[in-house]
Amino acid sequence: MPSPSTDINQDGPPNPGSLWNGSLLFIYLATFLSYANFSVFFRFYEHLQSLPISPRWYGLIIGLYSATSLIVRPLVSPLIHPGNQRRLLYAGTAAVMASLAAYSLADGLGTMLAVRIFHGLAFVIQGAALMALTVTRIPPEKSGQAFGLLSIIILIPNTVIPPALPFLEKSLGGFNHVLLGFSALTVLIYPLLMGRSNPDDLRKEAGESRRLTAREIWDDLRDTRIVAVLAAMLCLYFGHAAVFFFLDEFGRTINIAEAGFFLTLSTAGEIGVRLAAGSFFDKMNKSKLAAWALAGLALGYLALSQAGGRWSFFGLGLVLGLGWGVAMPVFNGLMYDLSATRYKAFNINLGLQMFQGGFFLGPILGGLMAAHLGLLALFGLCGLISLLAAGLTFTLKTKAPD
Repeated sequence: MPSPSTDINQDGPPNPGSLWNGSLLFIYLATFLSYANFSVFFRFYEHLQSLPISPRWYGLIIGLYSATSLIVRPLVSPLIHPGNQRRLLYAGTAAVMASLAAYSLADGLGTMLAVRIFHGLAFVIQGAALMALTVTRIPPEKSGQAFGLLSIIILIPNTVIPPALPFLEKSLGGFNHVLLGFSALTVLIYPLLMGRSNPDDLRKEAGESRRLTAREIWDDLRDTRIVAVLAAMLCLYFGHAAVFFFLDEFGRTINIAEAGFFLTLSTAGEIGVRLAAGSFFDKMNKSKLAAWALAGLALGYLALSQAGGRWSFFGLGLVLGLGWGVAMPVFNGLMYDLSATRYKAFNINLGLQMFQGGFFLGPILGGLMAAHLGLLALFGLCGLISLLAAGLTFTLKTKAPD
């Protein structure tokens, strides 16, 4: 990955074709703050136990946030365009701050359900608008590298915030006060995005104020390559979700108590391969690279179903992390490359919808399959659909429309 010192012109403004130009640097920081507000809910289950709410509602309360996103994002995304993306981002950020503060008022089932829906809606507006703004700043020749960097930034809060939560709760006086602190911290998004706005970019945004029409959305989705990439991404995230949600139980069946270390190794693999790959993601044919990553993941899932010892189990954590680390940014880069300019932000947000879809279907279908056929069959299914998705992706032609 290029270093900031070589990509920024020391005698003038940052190079707009660089991943380290001024606009993108501040978007990276805003993205970190946005996803930090998601990572802070690592101990949310424990917080629910302190409230007068029956445990039978915990699953619904936790899942309602993602379910809201799953429903609302396809409705919001077509409405976002360069002319309104900043206003929606500012409004969404204000709503996220308000929702984090509102958890202090949620002291029962009804109020907690309302806050979760409000929080999910706020994050959809903020996240979709932030992604739309990001897409307009990505250098076209560095799409794979850019999404690799963004995915690292998104992972960092999950790495550093959960271990710090016990200290933060003790220092600030409880979970609700931690949320209030993160709500206050989120206000930094405003100066980050207002302070380094390129005048040319702002003029361009002001001149493009037309949302996508139903006919345009239909024309976009008639492109079979876009639909194929979305289907493959859904398969990718389904496999990831199945491992994430059922790994601990599988670890117990093979007498491994510290199954969580598997996810530590997989996260290290994801971050490591993205840092090491740098511009490699853009030098390779993205459809074939994504297909090979899916094929590798398929073998990893099948091997996981046969794992019987600590070395093989934890080794596969690193292997799957490498596969996820390649596939996720490359698929986003592929979607960016395949999309016409007017559809880029919309299609990238549809890709994020596949993430929500995978993490919605993963625990539901995975739970049914695990209950009736067992976890080995579930991991076998993950391998099969990854192979099918790899075959679908391998044949894609990557030239974008005019």
